[in-house]
Amino acid sequence: MKILVVGASGLLAKPVVNHFDKAGYQIRLFSRTVKKEMYPKEYEMIQGDVLNKKDLTKAIEGCDAVHITIAGKDELSGVKNIIEVAKQKQVKLISYVSGASVCKENTWFPMIKNKLEAEDIIRTSEIPYIIFRPAWFMETFKLMVRNGKASMIGKQPNPVSLIAADDFARMLVNAYENTEAHDKTFYIYGPEKYQLKEALKKYCNVLHPQIKKVSTIPVGLMKFIGFMSGNKELKDVAAMFGYFEKVNENGNPEEADMLLGKAEIRFDVWIQNQQKKL
Repeated sequence: MKILVVGASGLLAKPVVNHFDKAGYQIRLFSRTVKKEMYPKEYEMIQGDVLNKKDLTKAIEGCDAVHITIAGKDELSGVKNIIEVAKQKQVKLISYVSGASVCKENTWFPMIKNKLEAEDIIRTSEIPYIIFRPAWFMETFKLMVRNGKASMIGKQPNPVSLIAADDFARMLVNAYENTEAHDKTFYIYGPEKYQLKEALKKYCNVLHPQIKKVSTIPVGLMKFIGFMSGNKELKDVAAMFGYFEKVNENGNPEEADMLLGKAEIRFDVWIQNQQKKL
């Protein structure tokens, strides 16, 4: 099977590509910015935009499956285009990364509304699908440390089930290989829960011991800074963290654990693995 990985320059792409490769799949990578130096092996790569159907047609041509990991304002339009082209090219399987809090009750937040609509488009496409609703990825803590400082937006009181991208990638490949997992939506949770500030402190204690304090920036202040500076990306990030302050994870991971194998990598072990890579 030949798989197109959409969003191949993103945070989750490398473990996914690595596990598909180990399992013997042919791989083609697609994103606006994907480059050969991003990967240790030489894969077939196409730079393009999910909003451009010509780019997608070129990318999907000859592929049996499409794995989608995209986010942001183009996500819903991108999924619509991918499904349209995938149907034309008779793709046999679509997989999509959604989120653990995606549900009808949370569609008051635009990002969640878009993700739920994207899920519905995939489910009604008549292409076999696998939808994943993962919890908080451990890899995101790298983004919370910049310029020698660690900070998070909002108090984030709700604990999250931290999952390693490597665990997720293994479960993804298992889903591809188990037809019983097709046409299902899976909640993917890690083996333990943390509050984000507690987890970020743990992360810094090992990987950035010079950082002695984790700062908490109020959501309202970040929105104000974004507004005054005209920085839309900053406003969007603040709004997203404001959303996560208000909601909990939904669903039950039992079916995913049973069919795909439980996520096993604990946060302490993941941190140690990151330290070995330094």
